[in-house]
Amino acid sequence: IFILAIIFIIVSTSVLKLHPFLALIGASFGIGLTVKMPLEMIISTINNGFGSIMIYIGLVIVLGTIIGTILDKSK
Repeated sequence: IFILAIIFIIVSTSVLKLHPFLALIGASFGIGLTVKMPLEMIISTINNGFGSIMIYIGLVIVLGTIIGTILDKSK
């Protein structure tokens, strides 16, 4: 399941040109659904994991990545 999630992230970012943040969230939901976690537990697990990262550096990284992508596309 984990290897399939990694393949999904690689394909969705390189072939489908999906933003990496969205690909990671999608893979997280996919893993949760595959292992038959209840939907509420999937959401709370993603919120707890991502929330603890966001406290420190996550928001700066996400916004910087989005701004960098926009600047790259605006050439």
